[in-house]
Amino acid sequence: MRLLTRLVAGGGVAAFFFFSWVIMMLWNSIVAGHLGIYPALSYLQACGLWFLLILLFSWAGIGATWRLKLAWRRQRRWEEYGRDIETKIKRGLARWAGAEEAVDWDELGERLERRIKEKFREWLKEE
Repeated sequence: MRLLTRLVAGGGVAAFFFFSWVIMMLWNSIVAGHLGIYPALSYLQACGLWFLLILLFSWAGIGATWRLKLAWRRQRRWEEYGRDIETKIKRGLARWAGAEEAVDWDELGERLERRIKEKFREWLKEE
């Protein structure tokens, strides 16, 4: 019942039949007419195809805008987490390499390379 309510409230019954007609026209002109891959659709077949698409993709439709906003917020939060993690990694590497925290990544990479080479030289001297 909830799905039927969302279908009617989301775009209306008239929109459903209009888009069924649009799908029929596009299918018949492109897929059946120009490409010749599949046969032409009747109006009822286009309605069935449109209804199947609504069922398959109902989570991404008009009635799901609050979910998309939530996903957008969640995505922004993940980006912030990514920046925080990058800052912490950079801070730790800069501390280990003996550089300031505001150092450029390229310069930090060069300092890390020198520090790692020094460590390998120390290890090889010990043996």
